[in-house]
Amino acid sequence: MQLTRQPELEVHSVVALGEFNPMIFHPSWFSQNELLPPEETDEAESPIVTREISTFTVSDIHVQVEQGRFGLTTKNSAKTPLLRDLAIGCFTLLEHTPLNAMGLNLDYDFEMRTIDEWHAVGNRLAPKSAWSNILENPGMRAIVMEGKRTGCSADQIHIRVQPSNRAGQGIYVAVNQHYILHATNRKTVRQRNVEALRILKEDWNSFRHYASEAASSIIAGPIA
Repeated sequence: MQLTRQPELEVHSVVALGEFNPMIFHPSWFSQNELLPPEETDEAESPIVTREISTFTVSDIHVQVEQGRFGLTTKNSAKTPLLRDLAIGCFTLLEHTPLNAMGLNLDYDFEMRTIDEWHAVGNRLAPKSAWSNILENPGMRAIVMEGKRTGCSADQIHIRVQPSNRAGQGIYVAVNQHYILHATNRKTVRQRNVEALRILKEDWNSFRHYASEAASSIIAGPIA
């Protein structure tokens, strides 16, 4: 299913939890290892590289690595293939880096056409009738659902829906596909690394399709 309505904003990200050395993630590291061309890394925006954190933006992809967290994010959907390739390249090079978990994330920010459409999403997901005896003028601020999906090896799917932080009649939908890499059948660092690379190579496209379907169902309804 394609999105029934184009979002105002679409944010793709890959996040891994583990044990990282932020100082190695200098923009030049990406060019030296042929992950990005030097002419792009030379133009990296706002680079900060310390023992605690490395953060900069290059080719519309924001890189932020802390000692316990690795993240790549883009708001430019045309850059999502590059984002995935960068993640694959990084974890291929960092085969001895302990990884504990990985998340594939796709966030949407929709502008609803009318205030009635905006209210309708909250009314379907969190009916006001359930709260009428508890609160006056109840309204949904956020709802988070957790579960699994058929044919997916992820340990959990998390979906958050809330009003957008932007002015207007916006709805924000965040879809997270979460993997626990330190499972009992993956005891070594290499086994976790292999699984992380498999996720990026094999699950990426199906996750994007699923996230699109989920967002369309939430925005267009009905939720039964």
